Amino acid sequence: MGCKGQRPPEAHPPIPLRLAWANLHDCSLVQLAAAKGFFKEAGLAVQVLPCGYGKEALQAVLDGKADLATVAETPLMFAVLGGQKLSVIGSIYTSNKKNGIVARRKSGISAPGDLKNKRIAFTQGTTSHIFLSSFLTANHLAMDEVTPVDLAPEQMQEAILSGRVDAVSTWDPTGKIIAERMGTEGVELNDPHIYTETFVIAGHSSFVNGNQEAMRRMLRALLRAEEFAVRHPQEAQAIVFADLKLSPALVAELWGEGSCTVALDHALILALEEETRWAAKHRLAKNVQMPNFLEVIDPRPLLSVKPNAVDPQVLRP
Repeated sequence: MGCKGQRPPEAHPPIPLRLAWANLHDCSLVQLAAAKGFFKEAGLAVQVLPCGYGKEALQAVLDGKADLATVAETPLMFAVLGGQKLSVIGSIYTSNKKNGIVARRKSGISAPGDLKNKRIAFTQGTTSHIFLSSFLTANHLAMDEVTPVDLAPEQMQEAILSGRVDAVSTWDPTGKIIAERMGTEGVELNDPHIYTETFVIAGHSSFVNGNQEAMRRMLRALLRAEEFAVRHPQEAQAIVFADLKLSPALVAELWGEGSCTVALDHALILALEEETRWAAKHRLAKNVQMPNFLEVIDPRPLLSVKPNAVDPQVLRP
C-alpha cells in the first residue's frame, strides 16, 4: 500500500470563454495564443469569433454573442459615452503608423491640402474616423470642408478604384493593399505625429468582475504569445499574415508598424479623454460628459500576473 504513492491532483476543467477578435495584425497576440495552444495551456477553452474590425468585435460583446472583444480605443470610447459599462483588462497593440489616407491622383490629389472639397471614405466611430479628423485639422482643414462618406472597410477598395470616392481614410493592411493595387495612380498621405491607436481586451464590467480567474488566464496566454513573438518573429509573422497573401517585404513593414505588448498605460486614459473632447466638439455623441475612465480600467488581473506591466497612474485611488 505504501508503494502506491499519492494520487495526482485532478486537473480542473478549462474555463469556457467566448472571444470576438478583429482579424487584423493589431490582434497578433490573440492569433498566436490560439495557433500555438497557449489558451489551452492556460486552462481556457476559448471559442474565437473572428470579426472584420474592432468595432464589430465590440458589438458582439454588446449583443451578448461574446464575453470579451479586441477593440481599439475609439469604439470603446463611443460605447462608454453611450452608457455601456465596460472594463479593459489590458492593451495588446499600439501604433502611430497604423492609419493613413490613400488618394487618387486622377482626383487632383498629391498633397494634404488637395483633400479640400473631395469625397473621403472612412468608417464611422472607428480609428479611421478620428485619424481623418485629426489629419484634416493638422493640415488646416475641417470635416465640413470635405465630403465624408461612411463605408465599411471592405467597401473601401472598390469605392476608390471606381472613383466613387477621391480618397479613403483607413488602417493597414487595408490601406497598404489599396495603395499597392492603385500603383502610380495612388497617393499615400500619412502623419505619425497626430494619432496613436491602442487595441485592448474589453468586456462588460459585470463579466470581467465576476470572472477574474478567467481574465488572469487570458492574460497569461497573451503574455506567452508576446514572448513567442519576440523570440520567433518570422514564425509569428507567418502565422499572423497566413491568410492575407502579402509579400514578405510588406509583411515585415506591417509587423514593424507597432508594438505587440500586454500592458495598462496611462496614455490610454489620456487618449480616451482627448477623444471624448473630440466627440463632444464635433457633436458625435449626445449629452457628452467626461467619464472617469479610471473606472473603465480593471488592473487586477494584470497586476496579478505581471505587476510591472501596469502603470501606477491607472490604479484607482
